[in-house]
Amino acid sequence: MSLFLILKYLHILLFVFWLGTDMGTYYSSKFVVNPKLSPPQRATALQILLGCDLGPRIAMPLIMPTGIHLGSLMGLVKISPLGLGILWGAGLLWLILVLKVHFNKNEIQKKKLKKVDFWLRPIIVLFVSGVAIYSLVNPSYITASWISYKLLVVCGLILCGLGIRYHLAKFTPAFMNLMSGDESDDTNNALKKTMDDCLPYVYGIWIGLLVNAAWGVHLI
Repeated sequence: MSLFLILKYLHILLFVFWLGTDMGTYYSSKFVVNPKLSPPQRATALQILLGCDLGPRIAMPLIMPTGIHLGSLMGLVKISPLGLGILWGAGLLWLILVLKVHFNKNEIQKKKLKKVDFWLRPIIVLFVSGVAIYSLVNPSYITASWISYKLLVVCGLILCGLGIRYHLAKFTPAFMNLMSGDESDDTNNALKKTMDDCLPYVYGIWIGLLVNAAWGVHLI
């Protein structure tokens, strides 16, 4: 089996994994904010939500290395072996950071790592969008414009993820109140509003993924 086919298979799996588990996260959130369920039931739903949310967090760091590597094998992206190595190294380091944030039991360390992960993303967006826009104007490194457009969409997905995280910062205090026995309308309304505020970003991620899939199979 060729490296091209392996990367193509992995790239498709990452798309499916990202979109599928993101939908699972959305569906689980409905139970988290359902006031008809008991706090323990809603806590269980939250654990399911967090487990599903690991899917997009794994897919995001790997989707660009696999895609750029595929483009280089197709002759559409001009990048040196060293450049590919740096790209894969950066992607894997980002993945390790994501996994450490998810599985770390030390809340102090986890908070620090989450802050690093949060601020790393705008840096990635600025760099990748800069490369993509430059390549649209001067296609000397990325010769296929649809690859540059896909990179810009991925930057949009990362920004949508930041938007979700921004709003979810308000979710934690309300959920802690719920777990401490406060099942008032104020608490339930705060939880629901937080999730509702995330919906535009969630829909943006789904649309972006579907658009990138269409570019990938040349439907557009």
